[in-house]
Amino acid sequence: KPREPAVWRACRQVGRRARGALQGRAGGRARLPAMAAPEVQHLQSYRRHITSEFLKDRYPYLEDINAHLKPDDVAMAFGDRLYPRLVEQLKSPGMPAEKLCEALRTICDLCSNQENKSQAIASDAVAAATNLLAHGSVDVQRDAARAIGGLAYLIGGRFQMPMGNTQMSKAEIGTFGAGPTLPRLAKLLFHCNDELVKMNVAQAFKSVTVFRDGCQQVVDQGSVRSIAQYLCATLPDLPPSEPLSLCLLYLLQTLAAVTMYASGGMNDLFGVGLIERIVGFLAVVPQDGKLVGASAEDSVEILRQALRVLWHCGNDPRGRKEFLKAAGVKVATQYLVAGDAKVREAAVCALNVASLETQGKKDILQHSPVGLAALLHSGDSETPYLHETCVQLVRSASELPAFRFAFARRIVESSWLLEKIYGTCALAAISPLLRPEEDLATRRQALQVAAYFLTTKMDGDLIKVPPVCSLDDNQSPMDFALEDCVDILHDLVGLLQDAREPATMCLKAMCSAARPREELAALVSTGKLVVPEASRKDIAALTGVC
Repeated sequence: KPREPAVWRACRQVGRRARGALQGRAGGRARLPAMAAPEVQHLQSYRRHITSEFLKDRYPYLEDINAHLKPDDVAMAFGDRLYPRLVEQLKSPGMPAEKLCEALRTICDLCSNQENKSQAIASDAVAAATNLLAHGSVDVQRDAARAIGGLAYLIGGRFQMPMGNTQMSKAEIGTFGAGPTLPRLAKLLFHCNDELVKMNVAQAFKSVTVFRDGCQQVVDQGSVRSIAQYLCATLPDLPPSEPLSLCLLYLLQTLAAVTMYASGGMNDLFGVGLIERIVGFLAVVPQDGKLVGASAEDSVEILRQALRVLWHCGNDPRGRKEFLKAAGVKVATQYLVAGDAKVREAAVCALNVASLETQGKKDILQHSPVGLAALLHSGDSETPYLHETCVQLVRSASELPAFRFAFARRIVESSWLLEKIYGTCALAAISPLLRPEEDLATRRQALQVAAYFLTTKMDGDLIKVPPVCSLDDNQSPMDFALEDCVDILHDLVGLLQDAREPATMCLKAMCSAARPREELAALVSTGKLVVPEASRKDIAALTGVC
């Protein structure tokens, strides 16, 4: 018997060792666990097609290479024929609804990047999808709106929407009729009762308005008016399901974009009752802010977008008047304590534009001082933008004297905040708190604030409302206090009995300027001011009057 090579013997030994390692400790044969065959999820319209690499089989002109394809068989082609093949099937008259849905879903799945979107747009996918928006099948309408929403992210897709399906032949259009894309999308909001269709249509509008040219196109095509009419018909009722909640979110995002970036974007929102409906919707939202069928993130975003629409419309006097007529200040004030910082920020912005109206200042005085003071005292927990907007809101509302005095009373313990908002003009806001009719604790606190501002030069509000006359007084707190703080010398002398040290400090600061010193001396010498016995020496030293 011939000897076997050593290599073979070594391989056999390795095999025996491997089998021994796989055997169990009890000496039984090892059994590998059975592995379930995974289910392969193929892409829509995926078909396995075995090709030949022989030259005679791949030469395109020897025979009809499309003969093996069935007219109603949705399949993906290769290379440049990928999207034209699918679009041809979308344009084919008499194609079954399930095949049209399959082709539309394939386009949506493949358009995951800009390059594929460009190829689909170049293959006339926008026109084909627009044509199918009027299809009798709800499933086809769903997928057609979804495909348009995906292609709208590219400027080429938005460029083709005003033409819609007007460039298609009459045979391809069939009974659907020709027209632009956006009006057909808007029509589905009213005439289709399917919730998913409404959601996909709203998402398509939102996709179009991500860019400025899309915002202007939505306005020019009259879609803003249609969206406003739809929201007026559905609000202020809360959406009962997740698709309708998302539909509301996408439509509010659309309106927020067009009112910010499009020329004349808010004209179609006035006079139709939309602002009143949005305010009513915000008023009936549960306290936790959670909408039925929507996730917590979507619920927060819906509230934020609703407040943004009110904010943007408030930049126009017509929008402000509708907002105030609908008791919008009271409703928006509720969201100053919302759990999400972006919702609070949007609420402050909505109130900020409302404060431009006199009635808005009155409403803010009635409903908002507590919430505004809490936000301004929140420190670093709020964004700088919110804090600065809140300061501007308070300054705007402070043009109403009643608000200025009420808000200063609420934040009198925060000299730094009074300094930031009003600057030297804070003296006029806190001076009524020095009056004898106030309680002693309030008068002492106001006295400390007055001492701080009388000894510190600051700008604060550079707009100076109410006006500082003259402006030079703003650089001299003593002269400003004499001109704008009624009877401040009487109030300071009256406090010498109960708060001698801070009152004396304030009077000393006032007498460091010539005009207040002369005025105090005249009041004391004529007997119009009665100085307490314990403070007569101090006053005499300040005024030179015994």
